[in-house]
Amino acid sequence: MSLRNLFSVASVCILLILPCSAILADSLDIIPDSTINQIADSSIETASIETESESIYPLSPERKEMLARYSAFKNIWRFISFFLGLGIMALFLFSGLSAKIRDWAQVAKKKFFILWLYLVIFMTIDYLLSFPFEFYRSFIIESNYGFMNQTFMEWFSEGLLSLLLSALIIIIPVWLLYYTIEKLKRWWLAFSLGAIPFIVFMVVVTPVFISPLYNDFTSLEDKQLEKEILALAEANGIENSNVFQVNASKQSTKLNAYVTGLFNTKRIVLYDTMIKNFTYEEIKFVMGHEMGHYVMNHLWKGLSLVIIFIMFSFWLTDKTIHKIIHKFKNRLKFEKLADIASLPLIMIYLSLISFLFNPISNGFSRYLEHRADIYGMENTEVSGESAAIAFDKLSVYNLSDPDPHPFIEFWFYGHPSLKKRMEFVRGYQRQ
Repeated sequence: MSLRNLFSVASVCILLILPCSAILADSLDIIPDSTINQIADSSIETASIETESESIYPLSPERKEMLARYSAFKNIWRFISFFLGLGIMALFLFSGLSAKIRDWAQVAKKKFFILWLYLVIFMTIDYLLSFPFEFYRSFIIESNYGFMNQTFMEWFSEGLLSLLLSALIIIIPVWLLYYTIEKLKRWWLAFSLGAIPFIVFMVVVTPVFISPLYNDFTSLEDKQLEKEILALAEANGIENSNVFQVNASKQSTKLNAYVTGLFNTKRIVLYDTMIKNFTYEEIKFVMGHEMGHYVMNHLWKGLSLVIIFIMFSFWLTDKTIHKIIHKFKNRLKFEKLADIASLPLIMIYLSLISFLFNPISNGFSRYLEHRADIYGMENTEVSGESAAIAFDKLSVYNLSDPDPHPFIEFWFYGHPSLKKRMEFVRGYQRQ
């Protein structure tokens, strides 16, 4: 569930209604970073998929140095991006720009369309202000480290598509937010409950209607692999399971797999890059891990935590934000929370609360990931060594730090470190 799985859930719309969306992404994805970052046992005869791993795996001294540099950069960028986001929202507020956009939007006359026009203008300006930093992080850096498989125009076009989709959908949660603020004293409770069907709707429709706008999702080309995965699913009581491969190599060389969707849109997805570079045994462990998420209802547990977080965040916002508005009303050029010009201030609140909430959300996610690792070991016949090699390959191919600083893991990682996971599966004794 990332930009291509849950409509990036990082659009302004999802930032507003799912500031804790990392809970969902990290609880479903086998890669151990908040971004989409992250040989068989000799006693077992495994079928090897055609691979190019010889050029990258095992880890060479040169790639180890790259891994260290890339990991250090990502750790620094976590803080840079956080403060950049706060800075841009503060610019909207204290320059009076947000109030000016509100005034410009009055041309729409009716309140619903005033809100929508404000959002379109706000998002466009935010996109332009953020673009140099996004270009550097997502295109330049990814290209420099050999991950980027797109031309600038292909990358840029996908960014514009995300902006367009956000502009079409964002009005729903924003209208609900400002309607409840204006009409109800306990607006935070009404909004949180009203958010539930919207969140569920987005999780249901995204795999079917939004993700395919970015990539092609098809049945597995390797029919032997498909047969083994379906047999594994049936053995674990997962009937009518949907397993897809996605041409993620269109965008990046990184490896990944994830579970997404709800009800009849629920599916397990394998990146084509993983299929090319993992053996059958390694993929079976990955699938066992993902099936663990499926069987143990981790998506619903993640959704529950998201709702609790949304409710707490808006309750805390309601208790504290009015004093800020009153104190700075002359500078902000709005006097009440129900004014749409307050949106950047609300987003600052959500960003701060979400950042401080990270240890809780990521700790919960690490627990779910560990449970899925146990499930993968218990319900597949894959050796601990093969499972460990799968994790090691994720580290090498994605330049994911296998042994991050304890603080970084505690605050930012939705997965246990790869080193811990490798040690666990190597030492695991099946019941």
